[in-house]
Parts: sequence; C-alpha cells; structure tokens
Amino acid sequence: MTARRARTADTQPTTAQPQARLITSASVVTQVVVRAAGLVPARLDLTHAATPEQQLGIVLGNVLVYLRSGITARAVAEGWADAAVHARGLTPAVTGRRPLLIGPSTVSAMVHLVGTPQVTAGLEPARADGAVPAVLRIKVGPITWLVHDATAFASMHRTWRQAARLLGDNPTDDE
Repeated sequence: MTARRARTADTQPTTAQPQARLITSASVVTQVVVRAAGLVPARLDLTHAATPEQQLGIVLGNVLVYLRSGITARAVAEGWADAAVHARGLTPAVTGRRPLLIGPSTVSAMVHLVGTPQVTAGLEPARADGAVPAVLRIKVGPITWLVHDATAFASMHRTWRQAARLLGDNPTDDE
C-alpha cells in the first residue's frame, strides 16, 4: 500500500498516518467463577466507617470485593443464609488442600458490588456413585462460587454476615 501525501497550509508535505484502533483503558468483568473448599481465608478492611465515604474491602480466597452499602452486604448475607438449605447436601470437608495466602497482592479478581445484587443458589448433586461430589453453586452479581464442602460454605457465610454488621445502616452515595 502506498502512503498518501497531503499538503498543509504551509505547503509542507506530510505522510498520512493510519488511524489506530481505540483501546479502552478499563475492562469490565462480566463473570468470574471461583472454586472454594475447606476453610476459605477471609480478610475485611473497613475505611471511613460511619461516613458517606465508607468502603469495605473483603478478600475471600482470591477474590477482592469492594462494597460501600449495608444494603448490599445484607442482600448478599441473606442470599448466603438462604443457600444454607442446599449446603446440607455438601460433604463436611474436602481434605488434601493446602491453605491459601490472603491479601491484596494475592487476589485474582476485583469486583465492586453496588445496589442489591441478586443472589441465586443451587446444589449440583453428586454423580457417578459419589466419585464426583456435590457442589453448591452460589451466584452473587458477576461472581459464581462453586462451594465444595460445608466448611467453605460456613466460613464464607460468616464473612458476609460480618460484612453486613460492619457496614450497618449508614447511608452512602451508592444507595
């Protein structure tokens, strides 16, 4: 392909540059699937408590979730509480897993939850005479947790309840 030359007002020849594709500077996570088994390490970091700028960072395994509203945290905690019926079908614990480190440097996904996210849960029963154990699938906004045992369910449910208590009823800009 030959380059075109154009003349500007000062009659200097220039070479026409091909237009580059516009690449956005941000990405949007539409779906994250996370597997959980055993005691899931959790960390809660609350900043600007009881102010309109409050924010809670929750690290659950390798997922960092930011939320600001008590309404959001309560909706998720209540969704996990509703899933407790399904969690009865899980094995008590899956052995042979090594503990995970926690903290901002170990996260693989970061999600900001706002409003009242829909929480759905369903149990996928064991298959092949127990060779493939039951899995609880809990979807919270763009995150789907595949919970493999009751220990993982209990530790994550406890973390969401604590998040709801920490954020309380303080109004924020997200509401």
